[in-house]
Amino acid sequence: MIAIVSIIGVLVVIYLLFTNYYPSFGGDVSKEQQKTYQLSSNYKDGKFRNSNDVPKEMSLSETLSLVYTFFTTKVPNGRPTKDIIPQHLKKVNVSNYKGDTRLIWFGHSSFLLQINGKNILIDPMFGKVPAPHPLLGSSRFNKEFPIEIDQLPVIDAVIYSHDHYDHLDYE
Repeated sequence: MIAIVSIIGVLVVIYLLFTNYYPSFGGDVSKEQQKTYQLSSNYKDGKFRNSNDVPKEMSLSETLSLVYTFFTTKVPNGRPTKDIIPQHLKKVNVSNYKGDTRLIWFGHSSFLLQINGKNILIDPMFGKVPAPHPLLGSSRFNKEFPIEIDQLPVIDAVIYSHDHYDHLDYE
């Protein structure tokens, strides 16, 4: 019994250390960012507060329950039943695009927005596994992209809507 409790304890410590210190999980807010937040209407009483109450802290039992549910609950229609095959685009059609605004989906939450002659990459996620380590996640739903990454046009801006590890892939 002591061995089982010890193993569970070690696994919990490894999990907590990994999620708190692995760089792909995003970083802490810098002093400069804190000064910017102070200008926000949401900054009150020395803290940045969301308009709606969002619980930030979870007890150990809540964390373990969440992890258990995440790994044991099957989501209906959570995975496509067949591969998602993109419509392939030619580099020349993407690089020289002069038409109306268009959005090219790369799977996951990644898009290329072409607007007014500008190329804006939104939430790029080009890794094979949307997880901080390949052993911790399943492969992406689409194995191919509409255009190969090295064929992308010059990117004018990159927008990250959030700092999740899958969008900050070091590879």
